[in-house]
Amino acid sequence: MKLHSAVVCVALTVWLTGCSSLPPSITVTPSPISVPTSVTGTQGSAFAISVFAKAPGALVPDDMVQLGTSVFVIYQNKNVSPDGTFVPGATSPQAEVIEYDEKGNTLQTFKVPGHPDGLVAFNSTTVWVSSNEDANPVITSINTTTNTLQSYTADVAQLPHGGGLDDMKVINGVVYASASNPTTTANPTPNMAPYSTDSSGATAEYGVNTGPILYAVSLNSDGKTFHSTPVLMSSTPSTSIIGNMPVTLNMTDTDSSMVDPAGDLVVDSQQDAELVFVKNIGTAMQSSSVLNVTLYGNPWPLDDTRWSPASGASFMLVSDNPAQLIYRIDATNGFTPSTAFSAGQGTVLQTNTATGAMTPIYVGMKGPHALIFVTE
Repeated sequence: MKLHSAVVCVALTVWLTGCSSLPPSITVTPSPISVPTSVTGTQGSAFAISVFAKAPGALVPDDMVQLGTSVFVIYQNKNVSPDGTFVPGATSPQAEVIEYDEKGNTLQTFKVPGHPDGLVAFNSTTVWVSSNEDANPVITSINTTTNTLQSYTADVAQLPHGGGLDDMKVINGVVYASASNPTTTANPTPNMAPYSTDSSGATAEYGVNTGPILYAVSLNSDGKTFHSTPVLMSSTPSTSIIGNMPVTLNMTDTDSSMVDPAGDLVVDSQQDAELVFVKNIGTAMQSSSVLNVTLYGNPWPLDDTRWSPASGASFMLVSDNPAQLIYRIDATNGFTPSTAFSAGQGTVLQTNTATGAMTPIYVGMKGPHALIFVTE
């Protein structure tokens, strides 16, 4: 993630009303940690927020995943840079993955290398962690049965896009990883306008990425390295969901990924404020479409987006990285099935995946990153 500070900021002026208590069907154990007063709801009593967990020491939370009845959370050490190198003066910084139960009680702590950023349940007993999203990627496999770890490095000196790996998702048994921190150029040859981030056809604001934006990742038999096979290039012809117009993909900040209700992979280009939907990934029928997301008509960079489960009871977890907190959000009458919610720029939002327009449900967070739904 390399979000530029030049992003347009929008004043979130909302009328706030008090939150009523949850109905008897939803029970939340009160946390001894209070939600910061800056975090306020915008939808009256429709939602309720509490603290699920606080980061240990100086660590900061990021990606999360549910496996069975456990929730695994990445905790980054700020003394490790996104390329895996130590910041000046740091000696032995250590990141962690913590396993919680659904009440926020710590079950297990795993020490993981580098700067972890992506997390996926590979199968019913294994969690994969991707570290170093800017360069020098590492994948660590956590066996939750034996509580053992094995780390793997890339089998090439540098991945084709020039950066590292970020978020991961499993579809049909294949792990797909985001190609983060790509090398971009201001003057591509040939000129492949129009780009998905530039309706005028001119060179995009953050340059042009012509490399891979998604890889299929597999572990090699040597037990030490992994292989990355490009499955989608940034220069691929695509379609804009808004207006059904042809565009050319230009993802300059590939970051989080998700699986939508149709089972398709969705990946966000954070600083470009867009979601890319990839249908039939890894097949001859693969295609993509682009959704530019906005808040009050302005581009709004996102981190995670997730869809509420189609059925069953669930609650939302949001990691606020700078605040060192993980919030739990409950819907008073239950979440509307298969509804998209996103986190980004201090806000948690409901996202209209037909128009790209977003509506905030909570504002005033420091820096929400990961968002997941936990089924009960």
